[in-house]
Amino acid sequence: MAIIITYDIPSKHREFKEKMIELGYKQVFKDQKGLDVHLPNTTLLHQIKTATEAKDDAKRICLILSISLERCISSQFGPDWAAIYGAPLK
Repeated sequence: MAIIITYDIPSKHREFKEKMIELGYKQVFKDQKGLDVHLPNTTLLHQIKTATEAKDDAKRICLILSISLERCISSQFGPDWAAIYGAPLK
């Protein structure tokens, strides 16, 4: 089952996100109708990791980048969700 992770870090946002994407995390996913869902800036989705694995990935990347993981929540991303799809992040 997919998970969603949201986090707060003080700096190196681009570097952090690039490393998470290298591990298979996504900023955009397709809904059941094939429409793109653009996640908020500090939120990512992974199709097969567990919530604990996602949190541990974030902690490990922060350690590598020498930054603090100030807040982090990862959870299963189930079938009951609603969203404002938004535009692609720039």
